[in-house]
Amino acid sequence: MKKSNRQYFTRKNLILFSLVALFSILTVFVALCLDRSEGSFVSAKNPIALMADALKFQQITAGVYGMVCVALVAIYLILFTVAIVFERRYAYINGIKTYSLRMWCIYFATFVLALALSLGLGLVIQPKITAENILNHLIFVGESLGLALLLYAAFALAIGSVVMLVVNFRKVNEPFDFFNDKSLDDILDEMEEEETSVAENFDATENTAVSGGDTDASVAGGTGAGGAGGAGGGGNATVSGGVTELEEREKVFPALSAIDAQYEGFDADNLIGEEMTLYSLCEGFRNYLAKVEHLYFDRDTIRMFISGFHASRFMLLEGLSGTGKSSLPRYFAKYVNGKATFIPVQATWRDRTNLLGYFNDFSKTYNETDFLTALYEANYDKDRLNIFVLDELNISRVEYYFADFLSVLEYPSPEWKLRLMQLPTGFLPPVKLEDGVVQIPENVYFVGTANKDDSTFTIADKVYDRAIPIEFDNRNEAFEVEEEAGTIVLGASTLQALYDEAMQNEENLLTAEDVARLARVTDYIYDTFDIAFGNRVLNQIEALVPVYIACGGTKEEVLDFIVARKILVKLEGRFEDYIKDGLQHVKALLDTNYGEGTFKRSERAIQNLLKKL
Repeated sequence: MKKSNRQYFTRKNLILFSLVALFSILTVFVALCLDRSEGSFVSAKNPIALMADALKFQQITAGVYGMVCVALVAIYLILFTVAIVFERRYAYINGIKTYSLRMWCIYFATFVLALALSLGLGLVIQPKITAENILNHLIFVGESLGLALLLYAAFALAIGSVVMLVVNFRKVNEPFDFFNDKSLDDILDEMEEEETSVAENFDATENTAVSGGDTDASVAGGTGAGGAGGAGGGGNATVSGGVTELEEREKVFPALSAIDAQYEGFDADNLIGEEMTLYSLCEGFRNYLAKVEHLYFDRDTIRMFISGFHASRFMLLEGLSGTGKSSLPRYFAKYVNGKATFIPVQATWRDRTNLLGYFNDFSKTYNETDFLTALYEANYDKDRLNIFVLDELNISRVEYYFADFLSVLEYPSPEWKLRLMQLPTGFLPPVKLEDGVVQIPENVYFVGTANKDDSTFTIADKVYDRAIPIEFDNRNEAFEVEEEAGTIVLGASTLQALYDEAMQNEENLLTAEDVARLARVTDYIYDTFDIAFGNRVLNQIEALVPVYIACGGTKEEVLDFIVARKILVKLEGRFEDYIKDGLQHVKALLDTNYGEGTFKRSERAIQNLLKKL
């Protein structure tokens, strides 16, 4: 399997390289100041030379060859650092213990080679290879390195003190929590309290401002993702100090480590497919379903399914059993050469550990779920569309086990992160699980199928607001397809490019008149029924309309869908006296602003509500 994007070095590695390079430059500068040769670039009474005299350093006339010797040591110090880090990363990526005997031998061989090519080569090139010359140059190199190290430490202390002063002065009124002095029992009690009020926490999360300045703040579950609620009573791995020692990652994360081995630590190449448009994608998928899978859907459903992914990462498919709710995402993934992962939701699910797994403190292993392994692999195969289907998602409360996902997906895509566990110091996690955090990549979409019967829970408005809900309320009639209808190759990057192209077409965008007409309807609904029409829904409309039109639909069809599935659906179960008159006035407003019979979904929803009053 061909791999690309071979990123051996992390940001921490690059910081280390920079620090070593600065030290090497400082060493050469110090050597210039210590050299007592005639014609030296630096005065003999420079501060560094005076400091060396105060430290009783030996005064040495190094000359050009001495400076070359120091320069070689500085250069190979950088190369040695790069080589050691590269070797450790190689071992890390390929599952080799970085401190095994084999790796120590490699490190030592690297050190000997760097020493021979730096100091050894610098001494060999001397015009007169005598014991006195070799000793003088060794002393000169040692003095340069030693004094450079002292200066380096002094600069680091000075700069660090200033940074510490500025940071702590800015946060003088905030608590200092570098060390966590809570007991394990206290933290477990807090987690239990959080679990009992998960719905309230979800409400609070909705109003939390998203900030990219603090990495930990953007990682969901940073303080409470243990296995307390997981099946089997797993231990809590997020408590500081709760995990002190772990074996190698292959035993702690066997499935994730196997994925690392499969991809050899490198991302897969992008998928290359044929050129297409959103319209041809919708038509081709509908024809494929009919001719190959013998499933029949109307064009509106197909268009809303494909365009809906641009407005939200989460889609709800509701309706009668046997209408194709589960089949639609399954065969879409098959049609575009993507991947669909089906997760049957259980009635006992109470928190996200049922999706992401938990750390078992007894076996010292992480209980990896199918959901987690598929999500982890999606970080390698970043151009393959991955659809996670939560089958019968409302058999348990969605806001319990899926709350973290709904909240995180509101952030910018680089912050779609979920913390699995707090890793102990020195433990090397799987490649894509840096610091115990798993990333939700941009090629991932979530679909939930929902039935409406006595065995299921009502889906909260907050879930509806974040999702694109599509209703399956009838069985479509069969139709014949004459042309060929095979599968295609569609990468996530290609799909996003099609979305971007649709958004750039100004003819597809909402006009000021479109917004004003819709506001006349929504303002009345708000004043009459107290149903808010928030910015989130407006953003979804702005994302849906251009893409849906590019799929072959119209603006009115999108607005009709939003009014029916985002607004009128919230009147279910309300039987106040004024509801009937209000609904009739809503229908009159729709007919006046858009024409009679234009908003078919909304009119059907109004009729169904009126029948229940």
